[in-house]
Amino acid sequence: MFKIIFSDIDGTLINDALEVTSKTRRALSDAVNSGVLFVPVSARMPEAIKPIIKDFLPEVPMISYNGAFIQDECGQVIDSCPMSPQAAQAICQYLEKEVADVVWNVYSGEKWLSQNRLNKWISREERVVGLVSQEADLEAIGHLPEVHKLLLMGEPERMQALEEKLKELYPGLSIARSLPYYIEVMASGIQKGRAVSLLAKHYGVEMSETLAFGDNFNDLDMLEAAGEAYVMANAPQEVKERIGHVTANHNHDGIALILEKFKLAR
Repeated sequence: MFKIIFSDIDGTLINDALEVTSKTRRALSDAVNSGVLFVPVSARMPEAIKPIIKDFLPEVPMISYNGAFIQDECGQVIDSCPMSPQAAQAICQYLEKEVADVVWNVYSGEKWLSQNRLNKWISREERVVGLVSQEADLEAIGHLPEVHKLLLMGEPERMQALEEKLKELYPGLSIARSLPYYIEVMASGIQKGRAVSLLAKHYGVEMSETLAFGDNFNDLDMLEAAGEAYVMANAPQEVKERIGHVTANHNHDGIALILEKFKLAR
């Protein structure tokens, strides 16, 4: 019935302990062993996705940076939609001059540059994703071949006004708070829905033959693009109502339950 399973990671694939439960691992392994492709779809960078699945699904296609970077199961690039390194450099320079208490992170493919690894926000992010960033300066940003995402971090009371100011200064970019203390900046038009459609086309699969899981507003276009879609019980009510199909939450094997329902897992 399904040839590709797309899944968001945080709040969907992994639980509150930032792990994939044993039941969900078995269910996804069963589905992949039966010939179904599994594709994680996340705002995370590729190197922050791999550790989550490497011990049970080591070679799968990946969609990272909310769809700005798409790779096949061998790591080859299917599609890349970066923003200009010069724009990234200018935004980081603006922060250093005007909003010094907000720190920047710059992501390019599998590379993560950060402003100051001793900063509490950056050290926290390193712990969450289990990776070490590369401390860099503004000049290093300008030398990058491409930039897939900026992640700006600061106290929540700072971030709303900063988001509005950056939208005013850079109307050609996609700028949005992903958490009260995070702002993500990417090229315009980046969406998970566009990315899953591109990946399905690459593998010769119709979108009607795809199944998707998600838990938040940035998953909506992916969920609506898929042939069948399920929202985790921990999702906002508006997301549940818009998609209609709801499964158990990320702590109670919501993905596994649906794979068992469709007999993709034992």
